[in-house]
Amino acid sequence: MSKSDILTREIAKDFRKGLLKFFILKMLAREEMHGYAMMSRIEEVSGWRPSSGSLHPALMKLKGAGLINVKSCGMKKVFSITKKGKEAIKQLDDNFDDGLNAIKDIFNDL
Repeated sequence: MSKSDILTREIAKDFRKGLLKFFILKMLAREEMHGYAMMSRIEEVSGWRPSSGSLHPALMKLKGAGLINVKSCGMKKVFSITKKGKEAIKQLDDNFDDGLNAIKDIFNDL
């Protein structure tokens, strides 16, 4: 593997980590899930598996912001999206292309 391949992978990993909270909200908008299922789904779709050390702080931030709920089901915690979380993901869906274009504009202007 070349140095440029390694750099590309690292940049992609950092980008995905930055979007982890959005990934979580998007998944929970479809169904309730526990943490392991979220990590597995992200890996299935992207090839990148977030660590529990990345996932759990993101979940707690989303919970603290009132965007998700958590309930205990036996030994597992199951997460679900709140009404506020659904509104946030709808806003993200509606403005996703604009957000990507804004990032691209900033990147080009640097």
